[in-house]
Amino acid sequence: MSNFKILFCLHHFLPEWLAGTEMYVLALAKYLRNNKVSVIVLIPNFGKSKTEEYIYESVRVIKYAENSNEDRNMILGKVKPQGLPVFLDIVKEVSPDIIHFHELAPGRGINIFHVEACHAIGIPIVLTFHLSHYSCFSGDLFYRKNTLCHGEIHVGRCTKCAFAHKGLNNLTGNLLKSSAMLLYNAGINTTKWPSSLSTALAFPFVIEQIQANLEKLAAISQKIVVLTNWYEKILLKNGVPKDKLVRISQGTIGDLSSINQIHNSVMLPIKIVFVGRISPLKGLHILISAIKSLNRSSVELDIYGNEKDADYVEYWKHQTKGLSNIRWKGQIQSGRVVQTIQKYHILCLPSTFSEMSPLVIQEAFAAGLPVLASNVYGNSEQIDNEINGWLFKYNDVNDLTQKLHQLIAKPSLIEDARLHIPAVKSFSKVAAQHLRLYESILNKKNTNIADPFFNNS
Repeated sequence: MSNFKILFCLHHFLPEWLAGTEMYVLALAKYLRNNKVSVIVLIPNFGKSKTEEYIYESVRVIKYAENSNEDRNMILGKVKPQGLPVFLDIVKEVSPDIIHFHELAPGRGINIFHVEACHAIGIPIVLTFHLSHYSCFSGDLFYRKNTLCHGEIHVGRCTKCAFAHKGLNNLTGNLLKSSAMLLYNAGINTTKWPSSLSTALAFPFVIEQIQANLEKLAAISQKIVVLTNWYEKILLKNGVPKDKLVRISQGTIGDLSSINQIHNSVMLPIKIVFVGRISPLKGLHILISAIKSLNRSSVELDIYGNEKDADYVEYWKHQTKGLSNIRWKGQIQSGRVVQTIQKYHILCLPSTFSEMSPLVIQEAFAAGLPVLASNVYGNSEQIDNEINGWLFKYNDVNDLTQKLHQLIAKPSLIEDARLHIPAVKSFSKVAAQHLRLYESILNKKNTNIADPFFNNS
């Protein structure tokens, strides 16, 4: 079929922003373009009163004017962003056959108002949930910051968790939670009151809105793409119809045909690599703290990633100053992750939230590296503990240190884990599944005949 037009919507794009979602969208756009699909990327031009355009690796990117002053009411979804009419005018001008939202968030960026506006003019909608905040107030799926959550939205339970994530996991938090629930049960929505306390007391209404938004997104979209089995289960628990969901698992971006996995004997020092955004969410501080407690001659750490969080980066660079076994290597060139990390023994991913499906795990497997990661949903779905990698307790420096001690004492464990690394899926297969999904939606729209794809999620 092909020869149709897709509009991708997200908050940022390359070269200004380099992260997993942006790389995913770029790779998907390139594949579709090679299969006679016209692809345009639409993102907000934050803080600007004019619309701009540019071309990135032959992909047309439109930055629509979005000069809203983001305030409390906008973040709470009570006020629409000022750039919404500009966004909609561009959508009408582009006239895509399908619009695919890869990122939604409260505030002045692309959000549920934009999805509703596109639905109102009859454009088929696809959503991809790259993160878990569509069903979780905190976005990390850790109940009260210490226990993996089952993911089912429950106003009372989620309100208690929300206060814990705001640092109120004590008597004050319990009092606020009780007061908030009393007001909620009485139908008194304090988001209408202009204060931070009133926002906190309205947490039950905010959580209720998360549930309502999820139900609305499911109702007005043709399909919701989920990357993992674990998040598909959570969406089903929260009432998303099964026939709305399509699971398209993660794949490795780039040409893997020239990759030759190296399987030399592992000798000290253990060579560890970290690849990812340099931010508290990625947990680099946990890894650095563990490495600092070990003998420098036993372990080395190379750090690759985007350093946009200046305060965090500056602090941890200062903490590692003078440590010859910890090196900051900058950002890896796009599409060169697998080739770059081949020379290491293991990759460490100390995430402090439930990542959806970290691409870097697949990239490590493609390079022949076992992975040492925190025990959160997105990591544990890909890693068989003590088989092709190791899982340590969430946010636990001591447990990570203990795991590293074990590998230092017995490096052959790394060699054994290499033997059980699974085959990786290429991104071309991911993109081919998307192409088939789009064609199925258009086939159904044009013929009103059910396509088998819709019965094989």
